[in-house]
Amino acid sequence: MFNAPTAVPKAGHVAWAFKVRGEKDHWIWGSFNWNEAWIHGGAWKDVRASFSPSVGYTRYRCTYTQDGNARNAQVAYKAIRSKDYNLATNNCLHMSMAVFKGYSNVLRRDARLPSATAGAGTTGRPNDYFSKTLSKAHWERIHLLP
Repeated sequence: MFNAPTAVPKAGHVAWAFKVRGEKDHWIWGSFNWNEAWIHGGAWKDVRASFSPSVGYTRYRCTYTQDGNARNAQVAYKAIRSKDYNLATNNCLHMSMAVFKGYSNVLRRDARLPSATAGAGTTGRPNDYFSKTLSKAHWERIHLLP
């Protein structure tokens, strides 16, 4: 998960990326914004170019899953992108988590990764979910982008 902590005041913004299992350096990544959703594929250097400090992203976190399925994640992406963006109920965090949970049954079943429902404590804000919820779920440390 990539984080642009100042993109939305006090809330932040997140986007997603996952590695295609079995491929040496093939990634799929994207973002959901209030007026658009996008998806790309390519190498890790391309992911890092898309999510750079020049466009507001300053950090990211990873987790390893044994069951990543790029096809299932893309199905989840297509399903969620057609829904209307709603700051409280269907924002960048809800949509990114839908892609991650589509990618992995392990992530989908992880009770430490609650639905990103607004009003549910820290889970409603992308910055809090990125910093606190992912820590509780034992995602890797926060990596800063140069």
